[in-house]
Amino acid sequence: MSSPIIRRVVVWRWREGATPEQKLAAKEGLAYTRYASPVEAVDFGEDVGLGHGRNYDLTLARDHRDKASWDAYDVDAHHFRVGAFIDTLTHEDLSARADYLYRGPRSRRGRIRHLELHTWRDGISDAEKAGARRAIAGLRADCPSLEALEVADDLGWAGAGRADLVVEAHFADAGAAEAFLAHPATIAAGELLASLTVPGRGAAIEHRMMSG
Repeated sequence: MSSPIIRRVVVWRWREGATPEQKLAAKEGLAYTRYASPVEAVDFGEDVGLGHGRNYDLTLARDHRDKASWDAYDVDAHHFRVGAFIDTLTHEDLSARADYLYRGPRSRRGRIRHLELHTWRDGISDAEKAGARRAIAGLRADCPSLEALEVADDLGWAGAGRADLVVEAHFADAGAAEAFLAHPATIAAGELLASLTVPGRGAAIEHRMMSG
């Protein structure tokens, strides 16, 4: 797969009462998307618990080679069936999504992916946004446990729940991800982002990669 690709990420929170069997069926639907829909790659997973209760519960990362592939998937019947089923199990009003140009490495089965989605507050200047992006990108030098880090703006194609900024980081294992999350530079960058983004609209998750 050539880079960059178009990556759509979605994060969900389970509703209270969603059963283990229903959650498994949702993940089986996401897995089948790889074979039944016009996508290049699909990865998904549940949160591994590093966020100590602040995180979302389930995520999807879906890759497309170009906008035509993205458009074809957007009207795909399987897409609607799986999405509608997951909506019945999750808090639809809290779901967040973004589309971005991804230039990082492929998924590697067993590695940890960290995702954050943020929405800018009204009135935040371009200079402030650029400063926040630089602070996040600077974590590549500050945090040795990182294997990869991508910071990207949303392309503006999503509807409800669309976020403005995506942070994606890869780690060898959960311990490396925990070291990153606890690093003072990561905490400082997170506080800067929090000052510029909408409270309650931030979404984060760490999951174990299933593909690759």
